[in-house]
Amino acid sequence: MNLVYAILGLLACVAIAAAIYWHRGREPETDPIKLRMRQAAKLKWNQAGEITEDGQGAVWTKRSVRFTRGKEEAVLWHKDATVTLVRLYVPIDFDDFVDLQKFLDTHPREPDLDDATGERKYLQEMELFFVRCGYRDDMLHIQASDYAFVAAYGELFKAGYAAGEDSVVLAALVLHAIQFYEQDRERSIRWLTSTTRDFNRARPRGD
Repeated sequence: MNLVYAILGLLACVAIAAAIYWHRGREPETDPIKLRMRQAAKLKWNQAGEITEDGQGAVWTKRSVRFTRGKEEAVLWHKDATVTLVRLYVPIDFDDFVDLQKFLDTHPREPDLDDATGERKYLQEMELFFVRCGYRDDMLHIQASDYAFVAAYGELFKAGYAAGEDSVVLAALVLHAIQFYEQDRERSIRWLTSTTRDFNRARPRGD
């Protein structure tokens, strides 16, 4: 008889545990990042990468999750749970993937993202990298207000392209300079200039 009671007690515990698990499963999700990741999955976005903490791998990285769908790319930012579409001419972020989808329904992908070649394609790849890493606004602000930095950036772009350097590597070098721009603008410009000289020295003679 005691064995029967023990079995019944065990079954009761299992039933209670199952009920608790079921109840928790029905509780609405409140974490904004998890909510948006669920949205992304429902809308057929594929997770392509994640930065789990600021500064991971490089000082300029920001905690985020990267998604792709076809040729489109989007980034979900942990700092405020907004979503950025990785394009050149989109001036806003989106509250979530539903808002992003509404935009995509009426704004097809820019043809020149796929049709560009040569220096133009190289420069666009750098600019897309700035957007992907969360520095679109920083670059827009500097480009609109600091001619000396823009000139140094342009010279670095030309030197890197001529040297055959990967556009992502060059964009990362620019982001490195951005990290100390606010504290020491002159140092930031000098760093871009010295890096340009390094590329020019590395080029074979006659180029």
